[in-house]
Amino acid sequence: MSFSAKVHSIWRVPLILSMTAVLATLSVFSSLFDSTGRTQHWWARLWGRFIIFVSRVKVEVSGLEHIERHRGYVFMANHLSMFDHWAFLAELPLQFRFAAKASLFKIPFLGWHLQRSGSIAVDRYHPRETIRRFREIGDKIRSGLSVVIYPEGARTWGDAMAPFKRGSFMLAKHARAPIVPVTIIGAHRRLERGSFIIQPGEMELIFHPVVEFEDYKGIKLDALSNMIREIIQSRYRQVPS
Repeated sequence: MSFSAKVHSIWRVPLILSMTAVLATLSVFSSLFDSTGRTQHWWARLWGRFIIFVSRVKVEVSGLEHIERHRGYVFMANHLSMFDHWAFLAELPLQFRFAAKASLFKIPFLGWHLQRSGSIAVDRYHPRETIRRFREIGDKIRSGLSVVIYPEGARTWGDAMAPFKRGSFMLAKHARAPIVPVTIIGAHRRLERGSFIIQPGEMELIFHPVVEFEDYKGIKLDALSNMIREIIQSRYRQVPS
């Protein structure tokens, strides 16, 4: 980790935290007038673009031609860093919501935005409640709203991809939704898990061809999990620190 990166984080991190508080407050306020979550998503996209810009991170995107803007999808990606969220917000030109750990919903400002924007709280200690939310979001996916979910369940340490959890695939099946596997490369080199030091540089988002519901509806959850994981891993590569 370079001395320069540490110095630049001295001003970047407070600026990002301040802007997070401001934009989350505006998002929550706008939710009083817009129950659809669209305005909140606009604020979130601005937040993601701001952080990408301030951090001097370049996001290389490929595969967006596979996506039709009027459809709802379940985007499934490996999870390396907080930059995964910001890259999705900055680069994915669809209305979507995150499926996120329930603990994130308790964080001031960020949690308030997640609650008011219609994001999905995933709580491993209350699986029945999570399944109920999955069923609710299924109707929204079929009407054109997309969901971004990380099947590993949490950010990984280092380069290795963790096993995928079944709940992500239960959501997709309940919603009868097309799945878009997404490979993320290099995000942890921009911001490692457990660190506040941002390193400018590049990362990649690779959108794979759509896996339609008709193509996986007869596949058991474990086999489907392995299939999607193999697709994501097929383009994954380690990036030197």
